[in-house]
Amino acid sequence: MLDQLTSRGILLEAFTRVQENGGCRGADGVTIGRFAANLQREIDSLQDRLLRRCYRPFPLLRFPIPKSSSGVRYLSVPTVRDRVLQTAVYLLTREIFEAELEDCSYAFRQGRSVRDAVRRIHELREQGFRWVLDADIHGCFDNIPHEPLLSRLRRLPLDSYVLQLFELWVRAEVYDGTRIFQMAKGIPQGSVTSPMLANLFLDKLDEDLALFGQKVVRYADDFLILCQDPSGTDEALELSDYLLEQLELDLNREKTVTTSFDQGFKFLGAVFLKNDVYLPFDRKKTENEPPTLPPPLDLLTYLELREED
Repeated sequence: MLDQLTSRGILLEAFTRVQENGGCRGADGVTIGRFAANLQREIDSLQDRLLRRCYRPFPLLRFPIPKSSSGVRYLSVPTVRDRVLQTAVYLLTREIFEAELEDCSYAFRQGRSVRDAVRRIHELREQGFRWVLDADIHGCFDNIPHEPLLSRLRRLPLDSYVLQLFELWVRAEVYDGTRIFQMAKGIPQGSVTSPMLANLFLDKLDEDLALFGQKVVRYADDFLILCQDPSGTDEALELSDYLLEQLELDLNREKTVTTSFDQGFKFLGAVFLKNDVYLPFDRKKTENEPPTLPPPLDLLTYLELREED
């Protein structure tokens, strides 16, 4: 796997994907356009660091963006160079991660979509599962504990150096414009590898719910448990609370509700009613105001902030 990771082919393919996905600069101030203008040199440098095993990620750039409802959430974005390497690792390991996941998981997976999740919910309704626990995990990405996550990673058939890379990205340093700090828990929203890591960690929840015979549809940190009678939702709530506690996570009580198809509910943008499903549709994207980013982090500032920390 390390031979594949250090090949120019996979690194150039990874850059192409990063370029297609777009996004802002990282903490080092290097934009995708600037990286592309010096592409051969940048790839050579990254390849050399990997071969000599002296690669270290630059601190993530942390900044707020408004939520669709209210308030803000924080993105922590890697540099373009680090996004290229993370994308290369994703391309080489995605099938290994995919083999671990359960059928009830629909987010961040090739060949699966919101519509597939909606279709599965419809199937379960037709089978008589008409009562629903609509559950949300409180601050899931921000609260995933590092050591249990890394323990699950170590059980995968991954190259030892690739495991080291994952650990560097999980225990990342973060720069917010005024300070540098290391993440004590959580995985950064904005990193290429975070969705696959979240799915791997929550796979334990999927497995345990299945062992208890629960009918689950999970999309990232939102999940439904469908039941055949109202008492089943109470049991599902108690079980979910217990299983998440074992994972050092919590239900978001404000967003977790018990309901039914007769009452109607909304999940993943689709509206579910007694005998109908109104599917979500793609809204025309509008350009939002670009976020205000912290200033670029140069080496001298980095060292000064590390000393203060």
